[in-house]
Amino acid sequence: MNTKPYSPSTTTMTQDQILAVPQYSQEIHSGQYPQYDGGGEAWCSPTSTSMVVGYWGNGPSKSDYGYVLKDYPRIADPWVDYAARYVYDYHYQGAGNWPFNVAYAGARGLDGEVTQLHSLAEAEQFIKAGIPLVASIAFTSNKLDGFLFKSTSGHLLVIVGFMANGDPVVNDPAATSDATVQRVYDRTQFEQNWMTSTGGIVYVIHPASVPLPASPLGNW
Repeated sequence: MNTKPYSPSTTTMTQDQILAVPQYSQEIHSGQYPQYDGGGEAWCSPTSTSMVVGYWGNGPSKSDYGYVLKDYPRIADPWVDYAARYVYDYHYQGAGNWPFNVAYAGARGLDGEVTQLHSLAEAEQFIKAGIPLVASIAFTSNKLDGFLFKSTSGHLLVIVGFMANGDPVVNDPAATSDATVQRVYDRTQFEQNWMTSTGGIVYVIHPASVPLPASPLGNW
């Protein structure tokens, strides 16, 4: 993984654009199925992947996740627990294996890859093409205003849009409820944390019938 020195990008947005990606909180699954990475409080990756898979209409059926409803009868979003089970890496002992999450989307009939973007300006092209992105970030104390916690050594969330001023709109699973998942982060703070921690890592997940935007630099 190549991290990058931070160089701010200029937005290409001229108006607000937000994709209708479903909003799922990982925190409401806290303590569920602790054999999978300790439970929902650690499930940022499968929760984010579930949001994108759900956006494309390729989520699991009730016959798939019925066992979850038996184990947790009052559960919301049981497909998140289902995804956590199927992305769990028994060697790594975590649910955040990037290729495993993309492989789960592949098992749901979607194309996908893990790659690195150079900037939020590149991410904007995916939003314009109707494709949300799962982004991997990390940062130290209080470097992302509005984030649920003070810091994170590694976190996944979904870029679902941009405001006209270039601020990213995200579905952040680090939320206390589904209703509080979507938020707007400061562009400079987000891009700096993203570029300097993971070098712009994203999961690109989409149906084969939906073309990717042009890639002038060949990184997707």
